[in-house]
Amino acid sequence: MSSLHSLQTEFLAFLLSGDTRIAGEIVDQAPVGRDTRLAIYANAYRVRLRETLETDHEMLGLYLGDDLWDRMVNGYIDAHPSPYRSLRQYGDALPEWLRSHPPFADYPQIAELAHFERRLLVSFDAADASRADTTELSALPAARWPGLRLRFHPGVQPFQVDSNCVEIWEALKAGHTPPDAAMQPDSRWLLWRGEDRLTQFRSLPAEESALLHHFLAGGDFAGACELLLSAHSEGSVPQIALEILTGWLGIGLVRELVIE
Repeated sequence: MSSLHSLQTEFLAFLLSGDTRIAGEIVDQAPVGRDTRLAIYANAYRVRLRETLETDHEMLGLYLGDDLWDRMVNGYIDAHPSPYRSLRQYGDALPEWLRSHPPFADYPQIAELAHFERRLLVSFDAADASRADTTELSALPAARWPGLRLRFHPGVQPFQVDSNCVEIWEALKAGHTPPDAAMQPDSRWLLWRGEDRLTQFRSLPAEESALLHHFLAGGDFAGACELLLSAHSEGSVPQIALEILTGWLGIGLVRELVIE
């Protein structure tokens, strides 16, 4: 092992576990002694990770309060030293950590609130892409409609939870007292980044959710209509499907219309 690599390994061991082997390589020079200098580095490491979680999970922090937030942050940093050059992904494992560590695991809305905030970040950071509009749909010949497929903007994400975590997030964001936690099985939401570059979300009815997943999986318009037949008359199905597609185009969800 090279001298530089050895120093790096020992320094990392100090940051992550308090191993003091690196101390012998540090010059003890006044007015700031060796132990103080090492402590500054160790503290800076944890402070930077804490700041990242605070930035990414502002509403979660408000919901937990100072004591539980400190407990969460310290536990997560201990369990998850950062493996990334960029801190953008540092909190990706936080929802799962919350699901499996008490006392947070006893309150499912906490992990789901963290998950929702991670999804908001994903939509915001999604790659730029062009967006199709309703004029392209209007110009499509009737004979080509059955094979119509959709390619969505990279920021589009369907999101399903079993609690009222989104309503809790909305209340906190607005500066209001959050509602009591409640279970809401199969609560569906749609997240995306709009053309104004702001992340947006709304509830997603079950029928629309089924169509969205159908198109995301590569399904075509004919298959979408078949899905709707279970709840609607054959004559009304094409119009219902068209209204849903037009709505998606209107808010910038669709990147490209693919005609086959």
